[in-house]
Amino acid sequence: MINKKVGFVCLMHKCKDCSRNSFDIINNFIESLYKFCKRDFTLYLFDNGSDEVYEVPSYSNIKYIRIKDQTIRGLAGPYNDGIKMAVEDGCDLIILVNDDITINHTVNIFIDMVMNHEFKDIGLYGPLSNGMHVNSHQLANQPGEGIREITNEYYQFADINGFLMAFTPEFYHLVKLDNGDFCDMRKIWGGGEEIMQDRARKRGARMFIIQECWVNHLRISDWTKMERWTDSRGKQ
Repeated sequence: MINKKVGFVCLMHKCKDCSRNSFDIINNFIESLYKFCKRDFTLYLFDNGSDEVYEVPSYSNIKYIRIKDQTIRGLAGPYNDGIKMAVEDGCDLIILVNDDITINHTVNIFIDMVMNHEFKDIGLYGPLSNGMHVNSHQLANQPGEGIREITNEYYQFADINGFLMAFTPEFYHLVKLDNGDFCDMRKIWGGGEEIMQDRARKRGARMFIIQECWVNHLRISDWTKMERWTDSRGKQ
């Protein structure tokens, strides 16, 4: 498993008038990633409209892209770009992550369990976390045991939450749109993961929680604009 390459795709943002008002948020994530992740990885870091220039840490495996105006393509556009970059670079596993999380040593368990899972070519995976909706199957204060499938659970709680979700290139090719996008650009700000997972289920995909991995999630939601997740499925 050591020789498998992981692509972390992360969107960051800093603005003085919102709760993402410091680069400490992204720096804490990056510090935890480099401290704890022991697998070969590249960080695809998209600075999505920060109001100051970010001083990128001097690691050779960070690919940094600065976007001056986040209102043009929202969150979905940079995520699509990062996923395509990771696939083109030959990553064996792609992990979409929020900037407001910190990881720990269980991320290595997460990566290994996904890469060894029998349904990895059609599977979408997420960890446990504290920063979740009260009814979420992913809500926990510590790691658990095993893998839990939630493909057929009740409505939105059968979804893997977008704060951290992992999939293989094979899964990407299974669920991508005709233009190669993973996230539907009709919902550039919020709800794209619900639309994607509805599409994925129709194509035979399955959703799993790796319960032996737990991450801390601050659940900061301030961007320039957001759409309510409750509208996402009704506007397909």
